[in-house]
Amino acid sequence: RIALYDGSGLSFFELKNIVRCQSDNAYTEFYIRENDDKNTVLRKIEVSRGMAYYEDILISKGVFFRVHNQHIVNIYHIKRYNKEDGGYLVMDDNTGETIPVARARKEEFLAFLKRHGMIL
Repeated sequence: RIALYDGSGLSFFELKNIVRCQSDNAYTEFYIRENDDKNTVLRKIEVSRGMAYYEDILISKGVFFRVHNQHIVNIYHIKRYNKEDGGYLVMDDNTGETIPVARARKEEFLAFLKRHGMIL
């Protein structure tokens, strides 16, 4: 679990529900899947710490990878990897946003996916 300060207090989340993190200078936006009574919803939490603060914590869990300077993703929430335009990801968060994969990190990222049995 991870505790995130959302301005009015701490909210606790299961790491497996974090879809991705996006850096916005001194802020980090967490995109988290939550279940309500009938649906799975995406909650966006903005915290006032840079992504570098969370990077070591998330990366050490073994399922997160920093694919770009501004993006850390949970590999179990990747829906599609597209090689076009330098490479980008589509996540299962239903936002329709694409996450760029930095050219310098592409080979390491694909090797990471292979080590986790996601690419055969």
